[in-house]
Amino acid sequence: MPAEHFPWPLTGFRQRRAFEAWARERIRLPRPGEEPLGHLLPEEEWQALLSRGPAPEDWLPALSQATGVYFFPSREWPGRFIRWLRLCKVTRLLEAGAGRGYLTAALAPLAAAAGLQFKAVDNSQGEFQSGLARHPGVEAADAFALVRHYDPQAVLYAWPPPGQSLAPLFAAPGLRLIIVAGEGGGGITGAREDYLTLPWRKSAALSRFCRGRTGQIRHEVTIFERGAGGGKA
Repeated sequence: MPAEHFPWPLTGFRQRRAFEAWARERIRLPRPGEEPLGHLLPEEEWQALLSRGPAPEDWLPALSQATGVYFFPSREWPGRFIRWLRLCKVTRLLEAGAGRGYLTAALAPLAAAAGLQFKAVDNSQGEFQSGLARHPGVEAADAFALVRHYDPQAVLYAWPPPGQSLAPLFAAPGLRLIIVAGEGGGGITGAREDYLTLPWRKSAALSRFCRGRTGQIRHEVTIFERGAGGGKA
């Protein structure tokens, strides 16, 4: 998409409202009858936006603020993620901090088709509050309180709050993998101590076809693993 189509720079009220409308048209939940993944932008379109538009570190935070979405997967990403889970022999997945369900809407049909049990939860305590719709697949629940009962084999957490340790999730006896989308090393997403005390690795494959609210350079997908059994990613 050409740069001139961006309502940018945000120099006044009208420009901000125009950008908000532009953002919510592109980062949205599925429309009735829309095919699975149809609401996600393909990677080709993301790359056009990132290369022809304003500096990503300027407009991606504004995109996040307008939509309440912190993690922006391309249409190609959810399928790659589900295939990797199957290689890892994961049959039960929990999405923590699902927010409005932008990613949930993509993962739910793919998980069902692959025979995976899938649950998405959010405790509604994030910094973003608005009247925007939430996907019906997101349950109002605290992942840390639910995890032992649900006992997933993998937890996906996109952009955990700063300082939030994910180690307590391993209270679930069957949990093997925690997949974190955010900025590696803790601090802005998650807790630094997790990277010092838990086994982890960056996934180059899962870090492709996605980006976060602060841009694509610092964004990565990290896998925390307990025990053996994780597939290569």
